Amino acid sequence: MIRDVHYSVQIDRRIRPAVCQEDFDELLKLLDSFSNSQFRTAVYMLGERYALELPADGFWRLFSVLLQRDSKAFLIVMLKALVQRMEKGEASIQDEGFKNLCHIMNEVDRQKTLQFLLPYLKDEEQVRYLFRCFSMEANEWIPYLIKVNTLPCAFVLFSSLRYIEHERDYLVRIAYYLMKRGDGLSFNLASLMKAYFGLEELKGTFSLQLKPFELARLETSYKAFCDRMA
Repeated sequence: MIRDVHYSVQIDRRIRPAVCQEDFDELLKLLDSFSNSQFRTAVYMLGERYALELPADGFWRLFSVLLQRDSKAFLIVMLKALVQRMEKGEASIQDEGFKNLCHIMNEVDRQKTLQFLLPYLKDEEQVRYLFRCFSMEANEWIPYLIKVNTLPCAFVLFSSLRYIEHERDYLVRIAYYLMKRGDGLSFNLASLMKAYFGLEELKGTFSLQLKPFELARLETSYKAFCDRMA
């Protein structure tokens, strides 16, 4: 089994000047000249090193150039860099650079971006904002949200379910999917769904007990939702 190489002194010497000077035309020429193995190493280096060193504007320009060059090769490694920069306060999905990226992504890129970023978002407003970047309707959010086990995504999922409340069978399937995950948050959310939508056919032993007046508050207040569901 061939192990990927994440760093090469020789490749660093060739591409670092182009990256540091933000001469991305030259960078693309260099990437085109590499062998397959050199290219794979360069991909890692661009995402794991250079993307973390550039100023914010340079990072977004690099991301855009690489995404248009080969999104299959570069999208995930650059999203990993984005998350690291977000955690350091050096980038945000509210940046203009991210909005510009969303406009050039194809459908597969959008799906991968949603799946990758949703678990890292810190509050429900960020979750909603990310979906709005892709001009998605609330009912389209649900297949992505049910796969993420975080309080922000759970709250937005619960708030979004009212758009499909007439699709009772779908609600029951979602609740059973959550129950099968087995963690406390997912089970509590299934319990909340049963009480809120009257899903009496949903069978299970639920520890979360909710009074009628609590249900409306949990839908409208993220803080109340977190306090009750965590």
